[in-house]
Amino acid sequence: MKFRKLRKLAAIGLSAAMCAGVLAGCSGSEESSSSGSSKESGESGSFVKGEDLVPPEGKRLAVLPVDEVAEEPVKIACVGMNTNAFDIYVYEGIEYAGEVLEDRNVTVDFVSIKEHNITEYEATIRNCLAAGYDAITCNGFGEQLQDIISEAAEQGVPFFIFNNPAGDSEEDSEALSFWGQSGFDGGEQLGEMVKELTGGEGKYAIITGSFALSGHEQRRMGFRSVMDECEGMELVGEYENNDLYETAYELTTNLLTANPDLTAIYVTAGGPGGAAKAVEDAGKAGDVIIVCHDWMPDTIPFVRSGVISGVLDQEPFTQGYAPVIDAFNYLVGGVEPNKVNLIEGQIATPENVDELVPLTEEEKEAEEAAQ
Repeated sequence: MKFRKLRKLAAIGLSAAMCAGVLAGCSGSEESSSSGSSKESGESGSFVKGEDLVPPEGKRLAVLPVDEVAEEPVKIACVGMNTNAFDIYVYEGIEYAGEVLEDRNVTVDFVSIKEHNITEYEATIRNCLAAGYDAITCNGFGEQLQDIISEAAEQGVPFFIFNNPAGDSEEDSEALSFWGQSGFDGGEQLGEMVKELTGGEGKYAIITGSFALSGHEQRRMGFRSVMDECEGMELVGEYENNDLYETAYELTTNLLTANPDLTAIYVTAGGPGGAAKAVEDAGKAGDVIIVCHDWMPDTIPFVRSGVISGVLDQEPFTQGYAPVIDAFNYLVGGVEPNKVNLIEGQIATPENVDELVPLTEEEKEAEEAAQ
């Protein structure tokens, strides 16, 4: 999906497609939408074989569906967040998986949660269990989900996790598979980058999505593992922004006011564009190093302009798509998925961003017109 289109989606939340309706039996304050529709097995005589599937431009299909049709209708619920642009990319993967599985007698429903609230998140999952879903994919959130994943396993409902592990590590739950990046390694990579760019000297701050999310904590600790070894690096504070652009902007503005000699900011999760905009508005671009995650509409333009020094990709499309396909293959084909599927990702910098994330023709025309 082109960045221009995603900017439009980001501006209206997660778009009307993600807010089409509330699931009967899987509702509350969350929102949901369906990708695909159930078909009678007799109507599913043909389907696109896995090897013939064409992924969206710039995406990869990390796992392919088995070439089978479910004898009975299969329902898969995908529970995720609805807080920032990253979630749009995850939803894009879920939506594509739903389209792929439509002619295999499968319905895929996305249920979104608007904030990092473990009580609401768990309640939503319980509603999905009560609604009779055959499998659930979800953001692992943290060890708080261990009990409900175990309960679901006892009921014969398998879980497939993405983004945040449902425990201290990617292996630490009864979920059948995990798709995502090693949070610690990702934070460590960006920490090494800051160490190199600063020479290991200066003040830095960390803005994290939530101290309660395992993935965010792993990134924070990975980054700290490098910074704590640098005697010349001083931590001025660590703050939560709940993945919100506006909160990241406010926090960064306050940090720059209180620490005019701030050297670097690490944003572990959502809202890095807010931090970048605050640095730009303060006239500090080039003076304050920003490193963060995810190639998105609110990060890549700032990388091109040099405001953000490095952004590590984690393939959110894959995180949305692959667990759904794992669920289908397990339920219909009896295929045991790999337990842990780590995504390495690449770091986009001002030097390589045009190669890694080429400008679209529309963006090139806009850039030429602005000159």
